[in-house]
Amino acid sequence: MRLIKRGRVLRKTKALLFIFSLFFMVGASLAEESDEQILVSSSQALKLGAYTQVRYTHWEGGHDGFRIKRTRVGLKGEIVKNINFSLQIDATKSTILLDSRVGISFSPESELAFGQFKVPFSLENLTSTSLLDTINRSQTVEKLCPGRDIGSGGRDIGVTFSGKYSRAEYTVGIFNGSGINKYDDNDEKDVALRLVLYPVSSVGVGISYYDGKYSSDSGASPERRDRTGVDIYFTEGPLTVKGEYIFARDGRIDRNGWYVQGNYYLIQEKTQAIIKYDVLDRNRDIQGDRLEVITLGLNWFFYKKTKFQINYEYHKEGLTKSNESVILAQFQAGF
Repeated sequence: MRLIKRGRVLRKTKALLFIFSLFFMVGASLAEESDEQILVSSSQALKLGAYTQVRYTHWEGGHDGFRIKRTRVGLKGEIVKNINFSLQIDATKSTILLDSRVGISFSPESELAFGQFKVPFSLENLTSTSLLDTINRSQTVEKLCPGRDIGSGGRDIGVTFSGKYSRAEYTVGIFNGSGINKYDDNDEKDVALRLVLYPVSSVGVGISYYDGKYSSDSGASPERRDRTGVDIYFTEGPLTVKGEYIFARDGRIDRNGWYVQGNYYLIQEKTQAIIKYDVLDRNRDIQGDRLEVITLGLNWFFYKKTKFQINYEYHKEGLTKSNESVILAQFQAGF
């Protein structure tokens, strides 16, 4: 027991030292700027963005219908030199606040950020919903990515330090691990790491790691919640190929999933065809519990964030041996 307590104290101490060192660096960096310099540097113009998605879903043997999937408004800008912010809300959610982020730049290549935002994990998770190639994210990312696995849209409250060097980008973060707009439910802090390498301009390789604990029930002891992910994308002319693999450990249960996707512009920047194969193993100790989804899609672009999408999804359930087809159509208007 003493060793366990010492381990917890050591983890807390490391987390606190990390946070304090980051803020010390911020103070040292800003101290180099005189008050006069800050006053002279005027705020940049604020950037307002918004989009809404109207969706129709047809389930084979199920209910059909229209819905407003998302209506989001975002605002971002620079307060003074080296300090920026971003906010985003979704009027369709009961928890309306999605992002509330403040960033402090040391240079164009490095930044300290704190607040509520996406956990640096997974290529598809970090892609805005307005920019997704398919209507739905892969089940691998929805079920296994930190923040999405607990219904928080991949977001959490914490602090990150990120930077760029040559052909590499990195992010180190500490988070509550409880999801959006929630106080931490245990004394542990979750750690996230992400490294992206660009060996050539057309290829990106990402490695993500997450070490955390989570309690699904109030008062229950937190259980292990670890994630490791690898993603890759390749683009050449009208063709893009991407894929991800995620391994997850929840308590004593091991899960994994992967997807591979190909996009091809039939008409450059106007019409795009997509095929995607997605596999989720919900418990590696149970044989035949895999869920497979094949997606075929077409996208028509009217303007950058204004588009019409139609997807056909074929779901194959391993345990029940049942198959189901879904047709989705979605119009997105945005700027």
